[in-house]
Amino acid sequence: MSEAIKDKIAKIKEKFSNFTNYIELNGFRQYLLFTLTSQLSSNIMAQLGFGGNQEIINLPYDPLKKIYFQKINLISSGSLIIYTRNDMISKKFLLEKDEPIFKEYLNQNEQSLAFRGKEKILFPQVSDCGAVDDSKITIKLDDMFHSLQSFVSYSQPNVIFVIDAKDDNEADVIFTFNMTPQFPDKSDENVLKIDSYLDLEHKTRGITYIKREEDYSLTFLKNIKEISHADLYKSFFSLVIHIKSFDLP
Repeated sequence: MSEAIKDKIAKIKEKFSNFTNYIELNGFRQYLLFTLTSQLSSNIMAQLGFGGNQEIINLPYDPLKKIYFQKINLISSGSLIIYTRNDMISKKFLLEKDEPIFKEYLNQNEQSLAFRGKEKILFPQVSDCGAVDDSKITIKLDDMFHSLQSFVSYSQPNVIFVIDAKDDNEADVIFTFNMTPQFPDKSDENVLKIDSYLDLEHKTRGITYIKREEDYSLTFLKNIKEISHADLYKSFFSLVIHIKSFDLP
């Protein structure tokens, strides 16, 4: 393995040195977009856009920690908690998708893209206790891409996570979770694979969506202002989630 590859792998691993099973998002809008995009409820396949109940959307809230969260139960690697710190946006248990509250976080085109049918949104109040007992997840790099175009076109991820570099001279770490089963080296080790790309150009800064065109070129969007039926069939959209921290809530 070349020194250049080793150096890139080391930089990616360094970003996950303090990984805690928790991923904090930047505000309720990102959390809502993440949930609506992935339609997740219980597993990593749903998080990546495979499966999930299309009619009932759960937005669990922990009133003790004051967080909205999604728990992703991994096949062999414990659990991930994706969360954002926020006061309750509604005291109602059930909301329709056209409730005015959602217009505060999503524009009309984003709502059209996220809601395809007669979805209802539930707000269960619950505290997750399982993650407390989970051992730390070990992140292992599976595939490292050398261009963002290759990453998006090959992996076709519904959700892309970004760890923004603090220094503009450093690369942002773009990654997605890899569903390929990983057998741990040790019996008590929880391993989760990721695919990643080091973005020295900071292409996703301020970006909410990456649109892969029919010719496989990429368009970077801050929001979706207009979208046609042709775009839905000919293009592919990846939601870009900028991670705030790996802190425990």
